Amino acid sequence: MAFGQSQLEIESLREQASRGEIVLGYVDETGFSASADNRYAWVRQGEVHQVEAVRSKRVNVMGCVLSTGQLITSCLQESVTSEWFYAYLTGVAERIKHTYGITLVLIVDNASIHRSKKMSAWRELLKDEYSASLYFIPAYSPELNRIEMVWRQMKYHWRDFQVMTTDQIQNWVYQISREFGGKYMFTF
Repeated sequence: MAFGQSQLEIESLREQASRGEIVLGYVDETGFSASADNRYAWVRQGEVHQVEAVRSKRVNVMGCVLSTGQLITSCLQESVTSEWFYAYLTGVAERIKHTYGITLVLIVDNASIHRSKKMSAWRELLKDEYSASLYFIPAYSPELNRIEMVWRQMKYHWRDFQVMTTDQIQNWVYQISREFGGKYMFTF
């Protein structure tokens, strides 16, 4: 029931965004490791598929796909915290306020960093200072957050199958952000 209700509410938000009444964003975090994700591979009969296992720091990425067609990302080589989440949201909200001057609605899941006590107070600041609010999707509903599809595309289609250093991963993530909608196309 909550899933269906959220679908309807998100569709209404999408319609408002298409009319230019709000900017709608889909926010989530993910991580990238040195070795590309390998779900399956084809090899000749009798050969063994081997992937070099490289241990390095994971690059955590916060991202937001906006109804304006932009992908805004931020990389961190540390654990994701409520503080980082709030700082990221503030940057996105400030950018939208200065560029468009209209309300920003951000769709997020129920991760603990999104629902923390600190974030409760900060949500009020986002609303008061930037006209930005968070819309929480129901638990276990990642298909309602469209950035999940972008993460999948990045991990399994846009990333070359090679080992990358943390700096290379960060540069690659920022390149996708810059070229999103051009070289890196994604239609919802």
